[in-house]
Amino acid sequence: MDEIPAGIWHLKVDAKDDEGIILYTGEIEVEIFAGFVTQVNLTLYPTGEGTGSIYIYVTWGIHINSNWIDFISNPVLISSNNYYDQRGIAQPEIIYENNHFKMWYYGEEGAGVKYVLYAESNDGISWDKPINEPVLSPGHQGSWDSWAVHPGAILKDGGIYKMYYSGWAETYGQWDIGLATSIDGINWEKFPQPILYGTSGWEFQIGASSIIKYNEVYYLYYYGRNLPNYNIGLATSTDGLHWERFSGNPILTNTESWEANGVYYATVVREDNQFKMIYMNSSGTGFGFAYSSDGMNWTKDIS
Repeated sequence: MDEIPAGIWHLKVDAKDDEGIILYTGEIEVEIFAGFVTQVNLTLYPTGEGTGSIYIYVTWGIHINSNWIDFISNPVLISSNNYYDQRGIAQPEIIYENNHFKMWYYGEEGAGVKYVLYAESNDGISWDKPINEPVLSPGHQGSWDSWAVHPGAILKDGGIYKMYYSGWAETYGQWDIGLATSIDGINWEKFPQPILYGTSGWEFQIGASSIIKYNEVYYLYYYGRNLPNYNIGLATSTDGLHWERFSGNPILTNTESWEANGVYYATVVREDNQFKMIYMNSSGTGFGFAYSSDGMNWTKDIS
């Protein structure tokens, strides 16, 4: 569909049979940008007349005992196909406050440079992008984060949003973790230097993934990448700025066959008087669960 005026449109698609009966229907809000082709993923659901559909979930090999299934209307957020996310979007970080969801995620432009973008939602399913510009961009040429910035771990602390983000100047060089702060979650100010540096070995490239503040101590969970291997580490702080790596790092490594070359991108919550972690395997094909009483020593649930 060409020459559609820019703006927000309500798209409704009906699929009819030979007799003109609508068998499937679907609708979605679409934002059209001038000069760009907008891609739309739309699911058509049966109307209850004529033929219908059935969704089949298949697990190959050994049965996995899981109560999780993919949301039927995935994806919930797609690329706008503007300059900042031409090559896609990934790695969302979400905060829920005042009956509202806020999401920060990265967008990758054509040359591979990555930016932090922003979206909002009332229900966690339908998302709006209130601004079309990045809320956090790579630094100037020669800076430590001149090529990419990833949202990594975000919390609201004393009325201030704190984003512990991953950044680097070279994709195959060292990765570090920086800090940016904001009053509104949209306008961010970076600290000039990383708060945690990549080093060597399993921590050659590091990226923040989750943060917990418990008993006035900050627990920052990060992944270490030294291809092809991934591990999960921990750093703690009393002020959120100066960090000390846990002496028992890495706190989680690959021990199960499904974890392939490692584990990474941990999301940690404090619930039922314990720490709970969801993590991903190195190939991005599965998620695992681990728990801890102190946030430092972890046990995998392999049932």
